[in-house]
Amino acid sequence: MRRLFLTIALGCMTQGAQAQDPLVGGYVAALYDGDSVTAMEIEGIADPDSGAAVSMDTVFHVASLSKQITGAALAFAILDGKVSLDDPVAKHIPEAAHYGEALEVGHLLYFTSGLSEAYDLPREGGQPWSTHFHFSVDDAIEASLSVEELQFAPGTEWRYNNINFQLIAEIVERAYEKPFSAVVRERVFEPLGMSASLIHDDVTTVIPNRANGIAPRTAGFIGALKSTGLTVHKEGGPILIRRNAPHYGGSGVMTSMRDWMLWQEEILTRDAFGEAFWDLMVSTRTYEHPKDNDAFGLVHGDANGEPILWFAGSDIDASSYHLVAPRLGRAAACFSNQPGFDCRARANALFDQDR
Repeated sequence: MRRLFLTIALGCMTQGAQAQDPLVGGYVAALYDGDSVTAMEIEGIADPDSGAAVSMDTVFHVASLSKQITGAALAFAILDGKVSLDDPVAKHIPEAAHYGEALEVGHLLYFTSGLSEAYDLPREGGQPWSTHFHFSVDDAIEASLSVEELQFAPGTEWRYNNINFQLIAEIVERAYEKPFSAVVRERVFEPLGMSASLIHDDVTTVIPNRANGIAPRTAGFIGALKSTGLTVHKEGGPILIRRNAPHYGGSGVMTSMRDWMLWQEEILTRDAFGEAFWDLMVSTRTYEHPKDNDAFGLVHGDANGEPILWFAGSDIDASSYHLVAPRLGRAAACFSNQPGFDCRARANALFDQDR
């Protein structure tokens, strides 16, 4: 079996960040402070084919920052009485019945389910789990649930993966009896005026101002792509990467920095969705393992002693990071279409500006 592309890609990203690859793509970083965006950094190109420059309106794939949007959809389902964190997963996903009632929705949310990541398993037909070889969230869920036993008893270990949030998206979709993308659009994006944002569940959709992934043509990236069966030349300038696998839940949100600032503003003000929603969104749970700072697609942390909520994302076409300091009324984020770009550093630099 070919090595799994996403695993290789993440390794290359780490190597690229350590080697400080030159910027061949682009990035945007912004600071929200008080009641407006007060600082920005914008550099590079959004689309290598057209040469379009990055702007506040460029629509990026934000990779795992998507998990908090999935978390928001779950929070609404809980508040609407459609789902409980204490529900057995099998209540909503009968295909998971072989794991028993001990596997609960809360175990998915807090990364302690014991489920197998689809990308660690052979794919039907022998193709790699690569964005270049189309696969859907249904394909990922089917592969994961085909494993007869959990890797560990729910609640006993912590293990980050995407299948947990892919299943949460499926639970939300079944609870509302409509596409997950429609639930998120109606409950999250439209109320906040995030008009450029969407769940990328259809690769045929035209996305105005879209950023496409672009990576340096280094030996690491060339080797990773070739290992999946692609033809990649040593010469030819930067490598173009288009997202051609419309999975979502753990990733899949496309948004602009202008839109994301509206989301961060809502985290700070709680004006649109209210206290009950946000109290739920930032809630944590304690299990048998020591990690207890996860929330609904967010992580509790601190920045120089100041409590923050943060999350990071990386994929073969993206790098992203954001942090929010509720007590300060301050937030920052960075998106890039270059895997391995140090978005955490750029967002933190803006966040610390003039503090």
